Amino acid sequence: MKHAALTWVKVTIDESLKQTRQALEQFVENPNETAPLQQCVLLLHEIRGVLSILELQTAALLVQDIEVTIRTLLAGKIAGDTQTYDILMRALLQLPNYLDHLTIVQQDMPVALLPLLNELRALRKQPALAASSFFTPDLNTVIPVAAAPKLADDKFKDYINKMRAAFQKSLMALLKNPKEGESWKMLYTVMQRLQQATGTAPLTKLWWISEGLLEAILQRGLEPSTAILNAFKQLDGILKSLAEHGNAALRLAPPKPLLNNLLYFAAHARSTGKQILAVKEVFKLSAYLPTEAELQAARMILTGPDIELMKTVITLLKDDFTRVEETLDIFNRAENPSVSELAPLVEMLSNMGNTLGLLGLMVQRNSLLQQAKLIKDIVEERSPPEQQAFLDIANNLLKVSTALEILGVQGVHARQLLQQSLNTAYSATPQFKLVLSVAVSEAKTELSQVIQPIVSFLDNPAQQDESLMAVPERLKQIGGFLSIASEDRAAKLLNHCNRYIEHTFIKNRRVPPENQQKALADALISLEMFLDTLAGNPMDAKGILDITAKCAAQLQ
Repeated sequence: MKHAALTWVKVTIDESLKQTRQALEQFVENPNETAPLQQCVLLLHEIRGVLSILELQTAALLVQDIEVTIRTLLAGKIAGDTQTYDILMRALLQLPNYLDHLTIVQQDMPVALLPLLNELRALRKQPALAASSFFTPDLNTVIPVAAAPKLADDKFKDYINKMRAAFQKSLMALLKNPKEGESWKMLYTVMQRLQQATGTAPLTKLWWISEGLLEAILQRGLEPSTAILNAFKQLDGILKSLAEHGNAALRLAPPKPLLNNLLYFAAHARSTGKQILAVKEVFKLSAYLPTEAELQAARMILTGPDIELMKTVITLLKDDFTRVEETLDIFNRAENPSVSELAPLVEMLSNMGNTLGLLGLMVQRNSLLQQAKLIKDIVEERSPPEQQAFLDIANNLLKVSTALEILGVQGVHARQLLQQSLNTAYSATPQFKLVLSVAVSEAKTELSQVIQPIVSFLDNPAQQDESLMAVPERLKQIGGFLSIASEDRAAKLLNHCNRYIEHTFIKNRRVPPENQQKALADALISLEMFLDTLAGNPMDAKGILDITAKCAAQLQ
């Protein structure tokens, strides 16, 4: 819900951040005038307030660090040099990208901001934040443990004292030599026995998670470290309380920082033992610790251009697309077109392709360069200017154009999807339903205008009807739409009907037998119904095409 609420105020936040960047630039140009920096502080304070209300803590933390750093700069406690200005400006540029990430992906990834946060802290000579600072699994998760038989207080204290003695002996040995395998095994056994003694008590979480860590260490899925040993040293204090207070201490809650640290170590384990996998699954640790690949992808997104900048580039590219389409349309409509009229498109498409490469759309870049080559071959008469060639070019241009529509809405988050295939873009574009609805309506209109000339011919085969001569071209246009919509099966069935009409009705001027007349009518009606499914009608599209195929099979 908080991510959805961000979309309501993001335009205002983006505008405030833009003003903040402009104010910082004014100060850099005239460092003696501090009013722009004071404006930065006021704007950032307002932004932080909004993000805090939305409970977007990581974004609010970054804004706070930028604000505090600028306050420190105003106070003259840090140098107003190029390094300081560079870090502040990068922070102000990455923040809108992070907000874009939150609104689109709706998943917080604070570790991606850690390098930037620590650069800001380093300017103020503050200690760096650790990655574990942003590791926040649900510590209240219930673990699968069995109830323990209740021991009398004196027996319980004696048992805990024995376990503590074994624990201390093993821990002391490991502090001297972290690679001493027998001591790790002893700790593993102690954790299992403590679980049996404390049963469903809250403290049992500590032993249960520690067992998973120790299993991972023994299976070489986790490297022993001073940090892990320091965490185990804190367990000794818990054991001391149990030994002193007996059963009464079982009501104690495990310290949250210690519990969080143990889970952080568990999340990094690479082994696949039963216990460590159970710890990861029960606490859903993968959701709180991104993989290195996810982390690098997120950092790439944060350092890339924001959607506002990308929209500017995309608007210019779409203007170029319009000029290309107009040139192709004029060429196709001309009675005696000259291929030399297409020559300017070669350079234009090449330049557009290179721009797409800068945006990271390499699949689309390569497609435009290929279209430029095809047009160049036509201009230099190495390839004939056939209608199918221009349909293919238009098809590919449409796919690239719709990819830009997606990029303009989702920014760099859409790159991975768009690079999978040139065909992934069309159905994903935000304007797809509207465009498709209009296209389907036009295709149905064309189809309805095909039927009447055929009926007129069947009534009077001797009559010359110009509208019948236009039928093949109308059907080709519908087939082109189906191809662009990646409905290849429907396009092939329509083309089959078109060839039958052209051969039987136009070329041979022959009235087909009644069963073929019915089959043709049923096929065209079925195709009209299929067009309705593209516009959202919940009919069985595959079933309709199966019927169309049976009808088309009779048209020989």
